[in-house]
Amino acid sequence: MKFNLKEALAPVGQLAIGFRLGLSVMLGLILWLLFKEQSTPLVILAMAAPMRSTDFRAIVEPILNQAFDGVYDQRRDEYKQVFSEETGIARSYQEEPVMFGFGAAPELPDGMPVTYQQGGVLFQKRYPYKVYGLAFALTKILVEDGDHVRIGTSYSKHLAQSLMETLETVSANELNRAFNTSYVGGDAVTLTNAAHPIQGGTFSNILATPAALSQTSLEQALIQVRGAVDNNGKKIRLMPKKLVIAPGNVFQAEVLLKSVLRSGTNNNDINPVKSMALLNDDPAVLSRLTSSIAWWVQTDASNGLKVLWRRKPDGGMEGDFETDSMRYKKTMRLATGWTDPRAVYGSQGA
Repeated sequence: MKFNLKEALAPVGQLAIGFRLGLSVMLGLILWLLFKEQSTPLVILAMAAPMRSTDFRAIVEPILNQAFDGVYDQRRDEYKQVFSEETGIARSYQEEPVMFGFGAAPELPDGMPVTYQQGGVLFQKRYPYKVYGLAFALTKILVEDGDHVRIGTSYSKHLAQSLMETLETVSANELNRAFNTSYVGGDAVTLTNAAHPIQGGTFSNILATPAALSQTSLEQALIQVRGAVDNNGKKIRLMPKKLVIAPGNVFQAEVLLKSVLRSGTNNNDINPVKSMALLNDDPAVLSRLTSSIAWWVQTDASNGLKVLWRRKPDGGMEGDFETDSMRYKKTMRLATGWTDPRAVYGSQGA
């Protein structure tokens, strides 16, 4: 007689199926009784599983993001008074070539051929992007005690202020280092310098003699602005826009810009800065300037001081598996600098 393994194991399979059905019915009965009598045992069962700070991510992260964005948007950004903002190209750096064109067109005698000139690149300005960021962590104890939202919201505001302080400082440093030969631009000289190279010569955007902000020194700077030349030495109609000063010069600037008569004299001469409306914009007062006496006149030169954004402030939150801490961070990627130094004319003061 041939032995059939399938038929021999059939009762065992039926027994197993019956056992599973019986177990399911029994488990369902137990759950029904628990629901019928009280829900407390089920709550105890659910709480028995370990809980980590990551469980709160969906609840906490939107609150912290809202606090961050609120502080960031409500702050008055000083750097925007002087620096233009642009979206940087998607590379590790951005380069801007500075060109020189042609000189004045010469007279052509009758029958003579036209004269050819050749332009070119004067220098290349490179903006390398840098990443700035900060983070904080909340321990599991804070999460367990329910303090994560209150404390996290408070610290997210401080985090926003820290990133804004970084942005204000790195942009103001372009002016703080304007006279420091260790920091040069694409033309290999400092931002405010007497020897900016152009085709066949140089130009200056600094007072010949360092001077404090006064009626005389301001007028001299404005004269230099109106005498500006392009990269071929041709005169250009550069116009002054505003004073850029530290808080230490704010009252002096108010006197110079608002007085009807010349300041600091006993004469009744008019104040030409006001009467000619040469500086109609309010002064840009940058509190991160390290010198209280240095000052500049910002002009309408394009492609001057700028902030290039590779990535605006962003970030997120995650839990740490080993410590169960909840970590929150914000980072940004940007570059600051200038391409055309004609954007500012000034003095380091005296």
